[in-house]
Amino acid sequence: MAKNLRPRTFRRVDELLAERYGEKRREPREPLDTLIRTILSQNTTDRNSIPAFERLKETFPDWREALQAGPQAIEGPIEQAGLAPTKSRRIHELLGQLDEERGELSMAHVCAMEPDQAWDYLAGFKGVGPKTVAIVLLFDCGMPFFPVDTHVFRVASRLGWLPEDSTPEKAHDTLRDAIPEELYFQLHLNMVQHGRECCHPSRPDCHHCPIARFCDACKHDEVQPRET
Repeated sequence: MAKNLRPRTFRRVDELLAERYGEKRREPREPLDTLIRTILSQNTTDRNSIPAFERLKETFPDWREALQAGPQAIEGPIEQAGLAPTKSRRIHELLGQLDEERGELSMAHVCAMEPDQAWDYLAGFKGVGPKTVAIVLLFDCGMPFFPVDTHVFRVASRLGWLPEDSTPEKAHDTLRDAIPEELYFQLHLNMVQHGRECCHPSRPDCHHCPIARFCDACKHDEVQPRET
């Protein structure tokens, strides 16, 4: 960690973000759906990836239909998510590998694995990186992982929760070790929303930030936090 932080600091940040963005509750879904949804979200926004996933499910209500149709048939429905040729190929390869291994297109079995075993299993699929694995295991299986996307990485870095030489890949383990496990789900989601709505890549709105008093970047820039 960039500095010695106590659990109560994370809890207070979680409380303040929840006051701004709302409390979150986990609603488990089929892990395969989340995995494919997350693949579509790579290098694009939710505004593009969510409609693309919905069109894909409308076109192929059963994933076996997508497998049988082939990658070119998958490409059209997901075009809005960008990189459609690459993503369609990855989705088709994922479905094919899963079908060959298990004879069924479901990943419910992942939630019965030990966390480290589940991580290694999902990471073995081509095009599935640490953020995607952590999202599936946290959101759908309730396993203790803390996903780090660009928003979480930016917010955590500015707060001083990460060393200066950290990377998103390293940040997964750093934050997982530091943040109390019961905060993972809600804090992750609210840090994402905070990065979108307030802690922008350029010109962050520090004057209206609910956690500015905890932020190293804010203190360094001598921006006065609002009262909370």
